[in-house]
Amino acid sequence: MFGTPNSIVATVDHDVHRRRRNAYSNFFSKQSIRKYSPVVQSCVDKLCRRLEEHRSTGRKINLMHAYTAFTGDAVTAYSFPASYGLLDQPDFAPDYYELWMSILSGSHLLKQFPWIFPLMSSFPLWFVERYLPDLAVSYRWHKTWGEQIQSIKAGNDDSETKRERPSIFETLLDSDLPPFDKSVGRLVEDAQTLVGAGSITTSLALSLATYYITCDTTIEAKLLDELTNAMPNPNTPPPLIELENLPYLSAIVLETLRISYGVSHRLQRVCPDQSIAYKSHVLPPGTPISMTAVHIHDHPLIFPDPRTFKPERWLPLETEGARLQKYLVAFSKGSRQCLGMHLGTAELYLGLAGVFRRFGGRIRVVETVRERDVELTHDFFTPAAEMGSKGICVVIDVD
Repeated sequence: MFGTPNSIVATVDHDVHRRRRNAYSNFFSKQSIRKYSPVVQSCVDKLCRRLEEHRSTGRKINLMHAYTAFTGDAVTAYSFPASYGLLDQPDFAPDYYELWMSILSGSHLLKQFPWIFPLMSSFPLWFVERYLPDLAVSYRWHKTWGEQIQSIKAGNDDSETKRERPSIFETLLDSDLPPFDKSVGRLVEDAQTLVGAGSITTSLALSLATYYITCDTTIEAKLLDELTNAMPNPNTPPPLIELENLPYLSAIVLETLRISYGVSHRLQRVCPDQSIAYKSHVLPPGTPISMTAVHIHDHPLIFPDPRTFKPERWLPLETEGARLQKYLVAFSKGSRQCLGMHLGTAELYLGLAGVFRRFGGRIRVVETVRERDVELTHDFFTPAAEMGSKGICVVIDVD
């Protein structure tokens, strides 16, 4: 899909996929993410400090840039020895967001011609910049990931560099995976998968949630009331596990996952050794089967008025919420469901709670047209708005 045939997401063989996925699974369990949540919270705090800087000057904020910097710092701090410091960069490092849009917009081409990226990687940078400019940003980042992983590999046995919490790739290089699975080239493919999936999908969800909440004063008032009771001091956020127990915030998170889709592309699944019966049809073993989440999340018989943001549809969580969650496939289902689902969900809880407890009631959408900047227009593996969209933009009013 992205010129990464040996990454986790592209591994076809079930046994190989299981082996590679299991190497990451401990990092992304719910318990591990709760332990990691203070780092995510520190990223939320830094995001809010940057938003406060923009509020004091009245500057416009591109939510996709701001939230992608937040999610990018959270996932790279987990993946590598240090985060990329995107939240420290001017205007929330828009080049980082453009990197992923460059990769995603080329996904259909790379899916049909997977040899393009390996071929491109053999060219010098000047050649790529001159003759393949749309792929030049991806090329530079691939080189960066390779250098990072090679650096970790070179210092892997130096105990003085070990930290209290080794990063994902430090741990993998110390593992008993087969040599090819730990090769720099293959881990670069996983780096693109982990960092990309951990950055762009959740930032889109956060941007859409902020847009819909801000545009509906009733929803925003209910959220602020719940957050004020749970967080009397906006600068003293409760732990993740307490936020997960807030019913209205939880309903907002579920509705956000529904309306943002997660992945809009069809994700093929193959049953290798059994036939599958569907109505009068019998699908033989080895038949690829796929369906986009859009068709499920927008199905009016399951979710009435599907293009309206309605957190109340999930309430009460114990009954109606539990019933509807079996139709929620933002993270897919089964053995190939999204590896980082608990990290993404934690970022939604902590991010929305932090931003709206501090700035709720003062965020104002500007220069944004729903049909152009919000609604799904393109499937670039993840949902995308119109090509001419400048993103969802807001200003935060001064008291």
